Amino acid sequence: MIAPRDLRAAAWWPAALTLLLTTLALGGSLLVPLAFSDPNGVDPYVVRLSATSLLMLAAAYASRRLVGGRPVLLAIAAVTASFTLFSAGPQILFDLFKTAGTAQILWASLAQAAVTVGIAVAAVRLLPAELRPALRLGRFGWPAVVVSVAGVALLVLAGLALPAGLLGRDGIQPVAIARDMPWLGPACLLQAFAQEAQFRGMLMGGLERVMGRGWANLAQAGFFGLTHLAVSYQGPVGPFVPVTIAVGLALGWIAQRTRSLWPAVIIHAAGDIGITLAVLPGLYGF
Repeated sequence: MIAPRDLRAAAWWPAALTLLLTTLALGGSLLVPLAFSDPNGVDPYVVRLSATSLLMLAAAYASRRLVGGRPVLLAIAAVTASFTLFSAGPQILFDLFKTAGTAQILWASLAQAAVTVGIAVAAVRLLPAELRPALRLGRFGWPAVVVSVAGVALLVLAGLALPAGLLGRDGIQPVAIARDMPWLGPACLLQAFAQEAQFRGMLMGGLERVMGRGWANLAQAGFFGLTHLAVSYQGPVGPFVPVTIAVGLALGWIAQRTRSLWPAVIIHAAGDIGITLAVLPGLYGF
């Protein structure tokens, strides 16, 4: 039996090595072109990444020496498995129920959040107490409320200050808002919750058990940016990856300072809604 202090001391190198190897795998994946660009399809790379992460997780559970890598691999499995399901969801729904449009995105986002919650519960139940990630889901005090309101206000003000030309459009279409946002608004909230639980909850919260809070935040933010680059940022949004890393750092710092994941979820959701309304239509011309 390994003592709790010895377990934490022995866990840092498997955790750091696991994150490094997975990051290198994501970086290497950028050299492999997408098999197809159908937004309702699933790139085989995403499926391979999910399978690889699950195999690495199984290996970590097969060897006691790799116990320190288990929190990281559980977080990565949540990222890859839930994103694979999210990518496949629209096509599955269309094949089964012949439904199309923004409703598909909502149901796929719900599945993504459900898978994330399931793996988070598994992390809490299966990991030793000394290595369980600090999910920060049980607190939402006044500091968290203030930060949430201030963060959303800052996003709105920044959006109003940006010239419309930078977004590739002259304005937002009210018809599109009334048609799409009843579906896309909740979808953005579910996706924000899933990603915050994955990166700022399981990944950062797990790394904090074996390394300093600053290093844990930096590691999750870098992985956050590379993950987006590998699986979802193609075409005109590729240059936003450095911004994504900076956002990941800021959201991680907020979660650490407020001791709550909810401000990061709220700010993340507000940002996603703004991007869905104003940025993506301009970049992609729809």
